[in-house]
Amino acid sequence: MFTVSYRFNIQPQQNEAFEEAWKEVTKLIYHHCNSLGSRLYKASEDSYIGIAQWPDRQTWDKSDVSAFDTDGWRTKLRACCSSIEKLNELELIHDLWTDKPFAI
Repeated sequence: MFTVSYRFNIQPQQNEAFEEAWKEVTKLIYHHCNSLGSRLYKASEDSYIGIAQWPDRQTWDKSDVSAFDTDGWRTKLRACCSSIEKLNELELIHDLWTDKPFAI
């Protein structure tokens, strides 16, 4: 599995519009580019961290949602942001993430 993380710094009063656009862009990427989905975390009032997962680096490298973004969601997302920064590109080595408690 391959993971990419991003920091989104948001323009004032754009949180709701950003979150909506982020969801729609994530859906497009999932449906058309074979991603494994993404998670969005609020880091501060005007900052979010997005973590996107992919089956492998090659799938991520080949992804291009622009042809499928007929409603302009990527443009809407970018308009909400003062900056977007890619933080990390990570290859999964061990996966102990679970939604159920367990003892390690």
